[in-house]
Amino acid sequence: MIAMNPPFKLTFHWILSLFALLLVVSCGRDAVQTGAGAGASPVVWPELAHFDELAYRAEGLAKVKDREGLLKGRTALLEAGWAVSPKTMPENVADRQHAHQLMGDLSSLINGFAQTEMPDERLFALAEGLHPVVEALIKAAGMPHVHANEGPNDGFLHPLFEPDGAQVGTVEIKLHDDAGDVEVWLTRGGRGGAVWDLPIATTLAMDFPSLGKRLVLAVRDTTENADESGAPTVRAGATNYFVFPGETGADASWLQGGDFASKAVLDFEGASTGEFVLRPHVHHEGEEG
Repeated sequence: MIAMNPPFKLTFHWILSLFALLLVVSCGRDAVQTGAGAGASPVVWPELAHFDELAYRAEGLAKVKDREGLLKGRTALLEAGWAVSPKTMPENVADRQHAHQLMGDLSSLINGFAQTEMPDERLFALAEGLHPVVEALIKAAGMPHVHANEGPNDGFLHPLFEPDGAQVGTVEIKLHDDAGDVEVWLTRGGRGGAVWDLPIATTLAMDFPSLGKRLVLAVRDTTENADESGAPTVRAGATNYFVFPGETGADASWLQGGDFASKAVLDFEGASTGEFVLRPHVHHEGEEG
């Protein structure tokens, strides 16, 4: 661990407290409508949308204390963050004054993240601080907050690989933070591919090496195997939908909570995601479950 140069001192708790306060202020203030409004053109800010994806990924890596992963993606994160600037801000943002204030906060975090020598605690705190500010900036801009890697069922998409490293499919994984239940949908190839049906007796294993835990996903039932939206998924005795804990009565309490994050690997019949960070499904405004 590399010591930080004095006199600057920034702690994990200090950063989280700062941005908790920032978000409270953001949610409680009256928006000053300067551009977007009823009937106005939607706010399109591609630089902010792109940085949102990277900031969300960095937040997940920080939660599982993956220093190597953060440093590997630091250059891309910095370049994307610096692109969120007054020059790229659309003219029709909802609250321009607040957006400028938030960009100042964001700039301070990004410049801190650019330092090449810092202890783990500060690196993780800076990485966790980015996404809350981005969320507040998206709200001030009047944009919807939807992550690009969310699948058709509002889960997160991860590629599936064969042993030789070739991508064979895609899995959508949706963790519900309220009950700790996990839903999985399989498709062949990349995003938008055909459903990948497996015999209904198939089970999928998801391992959590750092937690020493494993969960087993299976069909909910052998007749319709409906997902939580009520859509049946059984086709000719096969399905692409699997769930944990389903009706098994297995303990899912350790997966509960909006702050849950852990590295995981999903495997079945020779296909694997490789290691990814499992985090809860993102709840959109006004949405439950």
